[in-house]
Amino acid sequence: MLNLDSCNDSDCDLLIQHVARKFSPLFRKRNYTDEDKRSIYRYFFSQRPKKLPPSLKSRIINLYDPLADRTKRFPDGLRFCLNVYVGCEHACKYCYVNGYSQESVGHSPHVKSDFRKNLVRDMNDCKEFAVPVAPLHLSNSTDICQETLETQYRHTLFALNKISEYRDHFSSVVLLTKNPKILCQEEYLSLLNMQSMKPLVVQVTCAFWCDEVRKFYEPDAPTIESRLQSITFLIENNIDIEMRIDPLFPSSGIEFEEKCHKPLPDYSLPETQSHDDLVQLVRFAKNTGVKTIIGKPLKIPISNKAEKAKNLFGELFRESFTDRTRTVQGGSWRLPETYQESILSSVATICKREGIRFKFCKYDVLTRK
Repeated sequence: MLNLDSCNDSDCDLLIQHVARKFSPLFRKRNYTDEDKRSIYRYFFSQRPKKLPPSLKSRIINLYDPLADRTKRFPDGLRFCLNVYVGCEHACKYCYVNGYSQESVGHSPHVKSDFRKNLVRDMNDCKEFAVPVAPLHLSNSTDICQETLETQYRHTLFALNKISEYRDHFSSVVLLTKNPKILCQEEYLSLLNMQSMKPLVVQVTCAFWCDEVRKFYEPDAPTIESRLQSITFLIENNIDIEMRIDPLFPSSGIEFEEKCHKPLPDYSLPETQSHDDLVQLVRFAKNTGVKTIIGKPLKIPISNKAEKAKNLFGELFRESFTDRTRTVQGGSWRLPETYQESILSSVATICKREGIRFKFCKYDVLTRK
């Protein structure tokens, strides 16, 4: 049994060995003091002092970041995420979460057991253990503004209230959603507008300009019109907004290593993001006052727990990229780096021309500029 009252270098090494390997760079790369390391150690393992757990799922405020040890691009340092709900009602066909989240497999979207009590516990423990200040993201695996769940349980509203009380424990707050309409309600808006909540940014995912395409890929998600109207309203009410064009899909006819993709309709997939559609999205963002456009190329989970996405896009990935160029990372097929760069470059060029900042989601996520 490790002693929670002291944490020397060997204890810290033991911590890193037992924490999921993907999280270890969050502890290793930053120049944390011994006291910082001791605080992190106490926070994550005080709930199970007799045995180091294989994961950190005993916490509501948890570590963020699925790919931290698998890409040099991912920033080092501590970062937190708060997944309010389990699962998602939007039914996006490209969703990769089930590929690594056993908790949501086979279940309808639902609340976490004792969510409110455990969230307050975690907030108090962050304070008691003097956990180093770090960014907080709501959330990386499930939408915080799901209409059905949030209307009934209002756990996201509760979380925002608690964050406002413990705001000094987080260097910045990021909210990610496809349903910003909920945040336009007065109770939410008043919290987001509190000076003490700054810096705070709402990231709204809007991958498509055409709602017919949205209906195919995101059948139960809010309409494009609803999202754009909500973005406009939030900006008019002094909320900083970033727009995510995420995922960025492969385009028909783009060549890669002497192979040419067939048109997406040949795979029973509608065309997704034409150049004109991307221009319209970026131009809307610029004209409305969105701070930044964020992009991330499509990835396809290979786990049997995510059959929907695997079946829909599997043929395209198998035919378009060879085993040598198609990589598996984080339980998902990835587009070749050069092809990802090509997709990102096309959006970056549009953003530059329209005069709005663009970033790849793996970059600059710890800082707010």
